[in-house]
Amino acid sequence: MFLKEKIYFCLLTNVGNISVTSYGKTRIMGIINVSPESFYKDSIKHQEDEIQDTILRMQNNGVDIVDVGGMSTAPYLKTLIPKDLESKRLHNAISAIRQISNIPISVDTVRSDVIQSLLKLDVNAINDVTGLKYDKKMPILAYEQDLPVILGAYLSDRENLQGDGDIQDTISLLAESIRIAKKCKIDDDKLIIDPSIGFFRKDGLNPFYSKTLGMDWYVRDIDIIANIKLLMSLKKPICVSISRKSFIGSLFGLAVEDRLIPSIIAEMYSVINGASLVRTHNVKETKQAIDMLEVIN
Repeated sequence: MFLKEKIYFCLLTNVGNISVTSYGKTRIMGIINVSPESFYKDSIKHQEDEIQDTILRMQNNGVDIVDVGGMSTAPYLKTLIPKDLESKRLHNAISAIRQISNIPISVDTVRSDVIQSLLKLDVNAINDVTGLKYDKKMPILAYEQDLPVILGAYLSDRENLQGDGDIQDTISLLAESIRIAKKCKIDDDKLIIDPSIGFFRKDGLNPFYSKTLGMDWYVRDIDIIANIKLLMSLKKPICVSISRKSFIGSLFGLAVEDRLIPSIIAEMYSVINGASLVRTHNVKETKQAIDMLEVIN
């Protein structure tokens, strides 16, 4: 059994009809971006037919949940767009998915107005990379609509943290997001935590990254992955989003299209050490790797 399967005090979170727990089957979240500015161009889908083809392919490859994003939040990209445009992109994409599938859908957004505009489309979770800190209405909406939230680790301008974003800083930031959720009466079993690989930088071009001092971002990201087991102290299911990210390129000089193998290895290390949900561009390969881990164990 994986170490994570022995931690029975951690809670179970349901995203649609899929359970995400620290002691059960590792779940796979496939990424669909309808934002042309996203860093991994193969994940970008514009037309209804290609979105639907992608969903069917992901389902055939074993995906459990899909995460749909309408605006890139990559720190090194200038990607802030109007709310109406983000909503329009997401509405078109989710409508296309719902024509052919009832798969659970997570919406990757930091804006409550965007979520509000999509509620009639049967969305099942919010993926907020700012951990409910950017939009003060987001936790209220999540509570009112009874939606699970993936809380990204995020250092807001109002928080006084003079650190590197290392594992202890990350635990502190996630704990603050959990406190925000509790203050708005969001149940513990509606929360998943994400250490936000790639989002801690000395500089950035949008408001969705965490400004830190000291270590370079790629060193920080490796520190988080190496110590991810410590996040289990927060007693929440853990989501990791590692695939093809820039720290791999910085470490090994690899272009985005060449980062598959390091991505899979980092994801499986995270699974062995507690991750319950893997958010990935590489559904087929990630599923094969998780299946092999399960056979070995």
